[in-house]
Amino acid sequence: MTGVTVTKVGLAGVKFNAPIGFFAEERLLKNNFIVDVFVCFHAAEINDELAQTINYVTLYQICEDNFKQENKLIETVAQQILNQIRNQFADLQQINIKIKKLNPPIKAQIQYSFVELNYNR
Repeated sequence: MTGVTVTKVGLAGVKFNAPIGFFAEERLLKNNFIVDVFVCFHAAEINDELAQTINYVTLYQICEDNFKQENKLIETVAQQILNQIRNQFADLQQINIKIKKLNPPIKAQIQYSFVELNYNR
């Protein structure tokens, strides 16, 4: 019986302060975000070489680059991150991105709003 090993690599709780928000004031003053991102891929065997896995530093850099840009919607940011990860790592089986916007500008006590994208190959 043969099986396939699925490896998951990711980052959890990455904090960004970014010019993202629907209202101009939000983009000017910036908002706080928490990002969780993980990817899954098939790995026959990992032999202690970085080339055999996904470098989570690259995942961070993709996220960081996108949070430096001004956007109105976190959906846009999530999609841009997903697209760049897919372009960088062609053989991924799954990508999951969750972006939480802390203290959204709603007149209610809300810890965060969020957008989550799941890509399955």
